[in-house]
Amino acid sequence: MVSFPLPSASGPTAYRGTLPVLDAVHGGPCPPTRVLLQVSRPWRAMLAGALLDRGLQPVLPGEHGQAPADVVVREFGPPRGANRQHAADLRADPGSGAPMVAWLSPQPGDDTTVLRHRALDAGAVSLVRASAHPDELVRVVGHLGRLRAGPAAAEDIAATLHAPLTRVLQHASASAQVGALVLLGLERFDEVVLTLGADLRAPLQQAIEHRLQVALVAIEARHAGRLRAQLTRCDDGLAVIIVPLARSADAEALACELLQRLDDPVDLGDHRLVVGGHAGVAVFPHDGHQPEVLIRHATLARHEARRQGRNGCVVYGSALGRGAMRRLQLEGALRRALAQSSFELHFQPQADLHTGALTGAEALLRWRDRDLGRIEPVEFIALAEDTGLITRIGTWVLENTCHQIRRWRDQGLDVPRIAINVSRLEIAQPDFVSGVLRTLVDHGLPGGTLTLELTEPALMHDVERLGQRLQALRAAGVRIAVDDFGSGYSSLARLSRLPLDELKIDRVFLATLQGNGAKVAAAVIGLGHTLGLRVVAEGVEREDQLDFLRRHGCDEFQGHLLSHPLDAATMGRLLGQARIQHRLVMDTASAPSLRPVACPLAPPAPQMPPAVPRSGRAGFP
Repeated sequence: MVSFPLPSASGPTAYRGTLPVLDAVHGGPCPPTRVLLQVSRPWRAMLAGALLDRGLQPVLPGEHGQAPADVVVREFGPPRGANRQHAADLRADPGSGAPMVAWLSPQPGDDTTVLRHRALDAGAVSLVRASAHPDELVRVVGHLGRLRAGPAAAEDIAATLHAPLTRVLQHASASAQVGALVLLGLERFDEVVLTLGADLRAPLQQAIEHRLQVALVAIEARHAGRLRAQLTRCDDGLAVIIVPLARSADAEALACELLQRLDDPVDLGDHRLVVGGHAGVAVFPHDGHQPEVLIRHATLARHEARRQGRNGCVVYGSALGRGAMRRLQLEGALRRALAQSSFELHFQPQADLHTGALTGAEALLRWRDRDLGRIEPVEFIALAEDTGLITRIGTWVLENTCHQIRRWRDQGLDVPRIAINVSRLEIAQPDFVSGVLRTLVDHGLPGGTLTLELTEPALMHDVERLGQRLQALRAAGVRIAVDDFGSGYSSLARLSRLPLDELKIDRVFLATLQGNGAKVAAAVIGLGHTLGLRVVAEGVEREDQLDFLRRHGCDEFQGHLLSHPLDAATMGRLLGQARIQHRLVMDTASAPSLRPVACPLAPPAPQMPPAVPRSGRAGFP
């Protein structure tokens, strides 16, 4: 048996007697998430008690010493009393670099939209109303604590793993052995504990560790004792050091085997629980021969696995390291862009398929960073969703779209409806409807100015509540469109219950007019008309697509055949025309058909940028 020195196990999670000797190193439970409560006195006791009940550590300004906070909860209420001091407290606190949750506590008659904007402007990544149950705040804080324990948590992991990993690496180096560090994250652990109570935390953790210990003993036995595995609790998950491996590829297979064990039900009392997990793997010496490097690489791999979802397993590689560095650069640049309002809006015209009249335009977000250059929406929108910045970006798009419409109107231009895309996270905000209506009122615009585009998945959650919100918007004249219809999943029964105005055919069905794509496009047009909705085709780039849409009765279209996205100045000149210059005329030389005429406002076709993939629009997937 190949062996390496391990310190003796200790503590309640050391397994003795019932299992063959397999020493486990446990640094004890990780310190709980520190939550800095910058709230007025009426809220302190209640929130502190709720946090303590869920294993989190509440601290007050001036009480946290030198240890930084993991999450800051800041109250936003009437600008009086203790609230005036919060901004100064935040700047002075070691927790100022931590993510901030806004606790909105309006007085009767206060405008929550104003509080919401104040919180977003101050850098809040999540908003919780004081009228909500305290458990809602606990849930949000716990989620942010887990996110903060991503790549930035490598130091916490290193504190636990450094000593045993150093010994293993020294032995492996002397023996020219290959090994692996596997970091396991527990997918639904906190959700289960929040649902069933903190009393289950310790027994559930021990049951999971025991199951993994048994699995590792079986793996050792399968390898006839030639392989040793060491289980360690660290951070918000578990770590396994495995050595020696015959091949580097074996590390991923063993990690996946452990994930299968995490996916098996755990019986605790009357409860049968399924936790699940994700794994990041770093192989030594290939991915590093120093403990710090190996831990950092395994942590990055685990963070990527968590992004992939349950049972995700990622092995570190140079491409992953470059991707992680790119994400860090983008996140910093994205926050800077929000603070400096350095985005731009472009507008892609929409036209009536039968008259050529300009019927509207879609607002598309563009971003060029001073250091990174032009960044495609397909890249930064996904990052914005992962980091919680998507709601702030959505607010920026709404505000600036309405501002631009107001400017055009003040210039005497007749502005048709402008469509903006709304993320599923935005529509879920309790004050989303009031925020949209308030923005329209602030800019003196009628509701019919806007069309809100939502994707199918965003329409399928909590249909009753969503229907009420959409109905309130439609009552004010705002139009509602289903974006990318046909590319997602939706129940037609649910769809028919929602107050909608438009269906937009996903461009993928028009890419080729042969086979099922054309059949789906024709079916969507028929379905939309059956439901009394207007149908808009997007991504139209060829004349045969235009002819197909006209034959099947589609109402409107947009795409590079009509016009590529225009900046605000060019779009303004286009609005000055009585009819869109990219007009459609009847070709009477043969059967009636629509033909485009080149638009003098846009560059010739060879200069047009390539079409942006659907997930890369200003719209939010």
